[in-house]
Amino acid sequence: MPLPRLTVLRSAAVVTALLSLCGGKAFAASQAEPAPLWGAIATVDGLYGYAYDQPTSASAENAARAQCERKAGRTGTCVVRTTFNRACGAMATGNFGEWGVASAPTIAAARKEATAQCDSHLPTEPCKVMVAVCSGQPQKK
Repeated sequence: MPLPRLTVLRSAAVVTALLSLCGGKAFAASQAEPAPLWGAIATVDGLYGYAYDQPTSASAENAARAQCERKAGRTGTCVVRTTFNRACGAMATGNFGEWGVASAPTIAAARKEATAQCDSHLPTEPCKVMVAVCSGQPQKK
């Protein structure tokens, strides 16, 4: 049995009133972009540090740099090579210090691009991925 027209109009009025009280935020929240989740990779002399799922690019860079510098045993030496938001990053190195770094939507793509960049510097042996990490998604190695 169909609802009387008056009931339908009242329901629509209630929904409209609720939305105006909320400022339309209920709908807007469901349509909002996900919060940023940043990652970064920092390196020095064959050592590296990384960070993931950080709220800002700066916090990801600082965390990656700090981890790298703890491994190096000295501050102010590590360089951030890449940052990424809800994506993956990777760094590959060759046997004579060649390196490549990349970010991509998947860890496989980041690894492949970093290796290709490193290999383009003509190492005598194929480059190997030192580190690969994702932010905003499950960690897969």
